[in-house]
Amino acid sequence: GMIDLDILYLKKGNRSTTIKLKNNQEILINNTLKEVLNNYCLKDLTTIEGRMKATSQVFNIRKHIPIYLSENLVLIPTKNKKEIDNIYINCYSVIDMIKDEEKTKVIFSDFSELIVNQPIRLLTKYYDNGLKIKKSNEMIF
Repeated sequence: GMIDLDILYLKKGNRSTTIKLKNNQEILINNTLKEVLNNYCLKDLTTIEGRMKATSQVFNIRKHIPIYLSENLVLIPTKNKKEIDNIYINCYSVIDMIKDEEKTKVIFSDFSELIVNQPIRLLTKYYDNGLKIKKSNEMIF
């Protein structure tokens, strides 16, 4: 089956979602991206809204909030979530980012590449935020 570390990125289509996997494989799901993410969260008895709210509070991130799905799957948005070309990248499958004028070339663990229409300093910020999001097993009270 599909394992989280195989996921490179998710891309929303028109009422569908493409999950891009390692080695040029992809899965097309006839659900919106939000439904796909929410269904994933429901496995852990949470919702996507609840999880993003918690992440925002705990890590003090206000915009472009990373989505923690599992230890090997933390998705970072490349754009504003309303924008149609927003792609959610699994930060654990990224091995490099290269400046390409005002864009960024993202290189994944299978050496495939994706050109993202964002300057590298922004994408690096989102990426660093994504790597910060780890489940803490420490008591917080």
